[in-house]
Amino acid sequence: MAILQEQMSKSVNPFIEQIKDDLAPAGTWIASIIDIRDQFGVVRPTFDNPAVTEVVDLTTFLFGFRDQTGQPHRIASKTMRISGNEKSNLFGFLKAVLGAAPKYGWDYCELKGKKCLITISHEAKRNGQGTFATIAALCPVPAGMAGSTGSPQAAGVPAAVPQAAPAAPSPAPAHPTLQAPAGGYYPNPPAAVPADDEPLPF
Repeated sequence: MAILQEQMSKSVNPFIEQIKDDLAPAGTWIASIIDIRDQFGVVRPTFDNPAVTEVVDLTTFLFGFRDQTGQPHRIASKTMRISGNEKSNLFGFLKAVLGAAPKYGWDYCELKGKKCLITISHEAKRNGQGTFATIAALCPVPAGMAGSTGSPQAAGVPAAVPQAAPAAPSPAPAHPTLQAPAGGYYPNPPAAVPADDEPLPF
């Protein structure tokens, strides 16, 4: 007996509805990891033979940042198989975010709220109609840029005009725990930005 099954995709990005048609601008930006979505027991075709299926666990990271005008943007990583293999995409991704190899047994959902530098490039779609944004590279935010909120600077290059220090610094306020499997917090509150209809954590 043959059963008609729904076509399965090799890469199902769970943040499509949140990103919609926003094309994140190309360049290097200071971004925040605003969400991490795990998907368990996903049935998909294998890479070597699309006629054969496999059951895998997948994860995807969602980044948020503001451009030089204060406009918010979101971009998602590629959907990666959850694997601790040192040659896996996830291991290399976490190593780039942290600047060092991740430790086994560590819950990477703790990265929610962490800032990092991401380099975005635009690539042509396979059908030749339009372009899409992709994360070409990422790395930790250099110490000298830790207080920045999203200027499009190259990694390690200081801002042309330094930001003025606050007149009366005060202790950082406590931030609510994020609703996530392992929770997290925002260690560096974002600086003031133009008001939006939707408050965003970046």
